[in-house]
Amino acid sequence: MPARSRLTGPALAVALAAACGSTSRPPELGDTSGNPEASIGDDGGPSLIGDGGLLEKSCGVGPDGGVCACADEPLLGDPPTLYFMLDRSGSMNDSNKWITIQLTLEQLMIDLGPRAKVGAAVFPDPSQDACAPGVQIFAPARGDAPAGTAGPTDLALLERLGTIAADGGTPTAATLQVLAPSIEAIAGAKYVILATDGGPNCDASASCTSATCTYNIEDQPGCPPGGTPNCCDDPDYGGALSCLDANPTIAAVTALAQAGVPVYVVGVPGSAPYAELLDELAMAGGTARGSEPQYYAVDTSDQAALYGAMSKIAAKIAGNCTLTLNQAPPDPTLLNVYLDGSVLAQAGPNGWTLNGATVTILGTSCQEILEGDVLDVRVVAGCPTVTK
Repeated sequence: MPARSRLTGPALAVALAAACGSTSRPPELGDTSGNPEASIGDDGGPSLIGDGGLLEKSCGVGPDGGVCACADEPLLGDPPTLYFMLDRSGSMNDSNKWITIQLTLEQLMIDLGPRAKVGAAVFPDPSQDACAPGVQIFAPARGDAPAGTAGPTDLALLERLGTIAADGGTPTAATLQVLAPSIEAIAGAKYVILATDGGPNCDASASCTSATCTYNIEDQPGCPPGGTPNCCDDPDYGGALSCLDANPTIAAVTALAQAGVPVYVVGVPGSAPYAELLDELAMAGGTARGSEPQYYAVDTSDQAALYGAMSKIAAKIAGNCTLTLNQAPPDPTLLNVYLDGSVLAQAGPNGWTLNGATVTILGTSCQEILEGDVLDVRVVAGCPTVTK
């Protein structure tokens, strides 16, 4: 199967569009930003009369000047909920990680559009002390704008996050325990995405040696890894609150997974000293990658790296090889499937089939979707089907 270019897009964007013009092989998916004549008509469908409004996405301009428009068509069924649990501890100020994670989450919501519901919690609670269990700051809500377009829900989340600063410790276990009942009560399929840049702590009942003291683990000045002194014996370093809270965190993740809520783990830069524990959390959450690291490790603090990890998770969650459209295409010979912006030939074991309003993607093409290697899946009507 030919290589495909990677484009930013919704986890499962299925488009059904009207035909106009081109009769040749459809070009790569793009948008009509360079074509002032293509816009949305009064009926919500494609229009070739420019009105200065929002432009439809399209397959591009054909050789005769026609446009194959690609208006997103919602799928039947209830979309999954992606529930983000975000570490806002003081170390998230380093390298602007807290700002980066906010912008990444906003972009992910825009790209998902109505194909998912998104909720968010932060820890510790910004209105309480530095070790207070986290709190939900955004109730799960479905995207209310077409994929690729910022809507009121996306802007509301970014505005809410913008009022919160990075500060405090990392009460991961307590946060998971406190929020578990409300997460489990969310209707439909739901998944927790835990993003953290360090090891869990903030357990006043904990005790530890220097091998499990976070200051020693991170080789802070005067706190050698596994050596003397044990900085967690010193109240000036937080005492017991700075001990690694490993077992309670593993237990809390295990409980969520057993309740039917898989937990994905994203290690933000700074978390590398805790890689072994993050691996255990991913395995306890039922989301281990199958190779080291088992969690989703982000090595750099730029937005592209963090978005790459989170978008792959979103694609795995929303990935589906059986796509049920709202209506059967009026002409099955004018239908194409695109994976990450490139057309997928219909024929062969890795192609696709159509049965009424149901498109089924086959073979390795399906496997790439299920593994999260393909983010953007679209069905587009209006151009002759590419068979091979």
